[in-house]
Amino acid sequence: MRLNQVTAATTDLDASIAFYRLLGLKLIVKSTHYARFELPRGEATFSLHLTEGPIPRENAPQLYFEVLDVDFEIRRLKLAGVAIKREAMAQSWLWYEAWLRDPAGNAICIYHAGDARRYPPWRIDAPPSENTLHLVIRDGEKWALVKHEGGAETWRALQDRYGDYNASLGPFDLFSLLAMLETEWPDLFLAHDQAIRAFAVSDATELEL
Repeated sequence: MRLNQVTAATTDLDASIAFYRLLGLKLIVKSTHYARFELPRGEATFSLHLTEGPIPRENAPQLYFEVLDVDFEIRRLKLAGVAIKREAMAQSWLWYEAWLRDPAGNAICIYHAGDARRYPPWRIDAPPSENTLHLVIRDGEKWALVKHEGGAETWRALQDRYGDYNASLGPFDLFSLLAMLETEWPDLFLAHDQAIRAFAVSDATELEL
């Protein structure tokens, strides 16, 4: 299962479309009562549905959009005339976030969390592997994931092992590896997420990616 799309209500479709395009979303579907957007990164979509009557502002769903530079995005939105309800601030849960509302009143958080979004230090399930995972980058866009106990100096053994060795990264536990891949190589992460998780708890020592 995966979260594919979130739909928010609006009472002025054109105004909300203009707002979300300003945020950086790409409009891909539009009708008289509905609009759908692609996000700049990832495969999720976001949509708007025209509705009548008041839209709840309290105890209502909140929308979160992660960016690389929160301060830059907030400055950009301010210059475009967007009101910021809560200025950017570092939180105790390791997120840096600011808050605003769209034209319909939906609450929006512009934030950066990095690894802490899915893999905070207090995540309740411990990673099912030690720091033994190494990502080997090989010539010709070939990759391998290898279990090795050698620590940071493992690259020497991996260089001898692979004739087409280009570079290697590690050591990682499973969660730190997945967090790195999701940030740096999202396509690789999406294609091999489940295979990497299965490999980490298996007796296998090498996985071709």
